[in-house]
Amino acid sequence: MEWHELFDGVRQPDFEDMENFIGGEGVTLWKELFSYMQQSYGAKPKMTYSACSGKPGWNVKFQKSGQSFGTLYPEENAFSVFMVIGYKLEGTMEALRPTLSEAMRERYDTAPDYMKMGRWMMFQITNQTELNDYLLLMSAKLPPKQS
Repeated sequence: MEWHELFDGVRQPDFEDMENFIGGEGVTLWKELFSYMQQSYGAKPKMTYSACSGKPGWNVKFQKSGQSFGTLYPEENAFSVFMVIGYKLEGTMEALRPTLSEAMRERYDTAPDYMKMGRWMMFQITNQTELNDYLLLMSAKLPPKQS
């Protein structure tokens, strides 16, 4: 069963429901991301509902200092991320590009324009490499606080 079929716009899940749905290695990565966002940014998750036909259902957003780090969509054994990398970050991204995996570099290079604001990317996180790429992309938007 798809995530959006389990919880409609009226019946809101909690974070435990999301974790139970994701399961497997995906939930380990999900929890690692939540911990990282709290420790590195002091950002708390915000649950929202989207009726968008592309990816409907309840999702999670992290924001800090006016920066959106993307929207997270629960999936079985994984989660997907939708994020926009603004054109004003092109220089930062060029410097960061060599540290990304080959797959993420390709994804970034071919990302389509989002309303003349930047490149929009939708990608799935199923392993540690993909999560690390996402953490690097977030650091381009806003550097994490030093520990």
